[in-house]
Amino acid sequence: MTDKLHYDFDLRLDDPVNAHALQFSLIPAGSKVLDIGCGTGIIGEALKERKNCVVDGVDSDPAALNVAAEHLRRVAMTNLEDSGWAEQLAAQGLSNYDVILFGDVLEHTRNPTDILAESRKLLAHGGRVIVSVPNVAYIMVRLRMLFGVFEYSDSGIMDRTHLRFVTRATARKMLEDAGLRISSERYASFVLPWGRSMPAWVMRLCPGLLAAGFVFAAEPVND
Repeated sequence: MTDKLHYDFDLRLDDPVNAHALQFSLIPAGSKVLDIGCGTGIIGEALKERKNCVVDGVDSDPAALNVAAEHLRRVAMTNLEDSGWAEQLAAQGLSNYDVILFGDVLEHTRNPTDILAESRKLLAHGGRVIVSVPNVAYIMVRLRMLFGVFEYSDSGIMDRTHLRFVTRATARKMLEDAGLRISSERYASFVLPWGRSMPAWVMRLCPGLLAAGFVFAAEPVND
């Protein structure tokens, strides 16, 4: 059995407002997918098995990539902060994707807008980018700050490895500034203390306050 790595997760595709389920739902069957920040390939394996997708993965963690290589078509070590990272992948034959997935990755980077703009070079004509990000203006974060509590944690919205924090408005601006047109916006929930996620219809009432995260599908403006 492989030891569980830090960013491994339980894939809950039966929960319609789980962030991974939302990402999964926005990827058409049979797509050629690049999973950026693929970790051990958990969602990529599900896309391959349940949607007949061809999935490649990139990550900066060699231990995770060793595991992902068992599940995905191809994997590559990549530092998204390096200039020209997309051209380097294209030179290895990793390009022309129907979908590029950034599943809770961009908040760990210094320049997410530049990374999104760079990723467009790897899309096929008519391709799309899927972006999932946590919402720093989520109601529980706001309530803690109201009482003077701003503490990092090992996971979640206040993960101590996050370098960027976004709200709904700044997340949308990030995609638009990268030359992407948002075609779908969905809202993610954690499992709440009483064992259920917040229903989608409730989050739609005030997503900037009630959604724990946002999942966007977007296409290049000039495509």
